[in-house]
Amino acid sequence: MAVYTSINFDELTSFLNSYDLSQLKSFKGISSGVTNTNYFIETDNSKYILTIFEQAQPKDIQFYVDLMSFLSQQKFNCPTPIANHAGHYLGKIQHKPTLLVSFLNGKELKEITKENCFHVGESLAHLHLTAKDYKVSLTNPRGLNWMNEVFQKMHHLLAEDEKNVISKELINLDQNFVNNLSSGIIHADLFKDNVLFHNNRVSGIIDFYYACYDLHIYDIAITMNDWCVNASLSLDEEKKDFFLDGYDSIRKLDENEKQFLPTALRLAAMRFWLSRLYDFHFRKVGELTSIKAPEHFKKILQNYQHG
Repeated sequence: MAVYTSINFDELTSFLNSYDLSQLKSFKGISSGVTNTNYFIETDNSKYILTIFEQAQPKDIQFYVDLMSFLSQQKFNCPTPIANHAGHYLGKIQHKPTLLVSFLNGKELKEITKENCFHVGESLAHLHLTAKDYKVSLTNPRGLNWMNEVFQKMHHLLAEDEKNVISKELINLDQNFVNNLSSGIIHADLFKDNVLFHNNRVSGIIDFYYACYDLHIYDIAITMNDWCVNASLSLDEEKKDFFLDGYDSIRKLDENEKQFLPTALRLAAMRFWLSRLYDFHFRKVGELTSIKAPEHFKKILQNYQHG
């Protein structure tokens, strides 16, 4: 989330007039994240999140919107898209696709316990099982092919040690990747800032704008790389075990998935390191943005490589 598209009160009021909402009271840009423009909106009797899509293709946006609508109908705790008077979820602000969704109570955790990891594991497994009945698919746009392409595009901008680490990992992934494991719709970005807690339980999962079809164990690895690492950015074995116990309590991992987990953890670290390197070297201009440090995931990946 970020703010690349600035809007004013009158512009937002005009947009919201096409919805069955009470009067607009206030709105505020949300700076976290890097992809879309987001605002927190408060009306006389409710709260919402407004997303202005900056890059995604129309068919991909429709996938995200329909997925959240489907999950909401299945009583999964995620934002519910709000339809306008015409019955459409998507409108436009400054000629860009724009979505209004419900606001979920809860907050992001700053200090993570092993019990928190257990509950996030539970919730991720619930998501995987619930989404199995969603019949629309979207191929992961940031798979191994994307990693190779981005590496080549950035190659002239990278330090020699970065090139060496990435080259080594691309070889490892090419040699060890398998795709015949349990697959389905995954969140693909379930970091701490995308999970809300209330009364020590998960109250909502947000930001489905990287959701796609891929390996379930890859989604687990992405999540564990944020929730289950310690201060040195190596895997905290106790948090890892609690996370997997939570996941297993809802959906059992098979032995092939368990064997692939170390590779999946490296794949996930590589994907987000390359994303952050790309965002660092090819910065988008925005009013209120946060560029996340690439070194974070470089260190996580190196810890796996040296382990």
